[in-house]
Amino acid sequence: MSYASIKEARFFRASEVHGLSQRGGSISVHFRFGKKVNSPLIGRAEADLIIGLDLLEAARAVNFASVNSIYLANDYFIPFFQLSTFVKEDFLKIITPITKNVFVIEAAKICQEKLKSNVYESVFLLGFALAKKLIPFKEKSLIFGIEKSVPSQFIKNNIKAFNLGKNSQ
Repeated sequence: MSYASIKEARFFRASEVHGLSQRGGSISVHFRFGKKVNSPLIGRAEADLIIGLDLLEAARAVNFASVNSIYLANDYFIPFFQLSTFVKEDFLKIITPITKNVFVIEAAKICQEKLKSNVYESVFLLGFALAKKLIPFKEKSLIFGIEKSVPSQFIKNNIKAFNLGKNSQ
């Protein structure tokens, strides 16, 4: 989205925080854009959109959600020694008391079936977010961002994943 913001001359700020969990580490990314953005960090209950690549990571972002927030979560969970299962129903019990604006999508499953790898799930979710008008970018700007940020040998499958997400119900 950074490259899409540049392409559309939008002012933005982004921040990544890498965790040190036993699961390989979580990554929390804050992305803000608008007329004037001083800090990339999103405050408690200030997120417009929360995208989670796994149900537990999406649930962990609950402090950023408000009644107006929209959740887009991949229906996927990576088990680890402290928690062996965490399903869609567990996720919804945490999120729906705060917001009813929730999409849970089988991005990993669809990418595995169609592209033989679930590594493309984030780009799938980006395409879905565009189709549902959850993000205000132009499609060509997001494609530009994919082409600029993805190694050349993976661009084709990333664009396929983006289109799968865009065309998903």
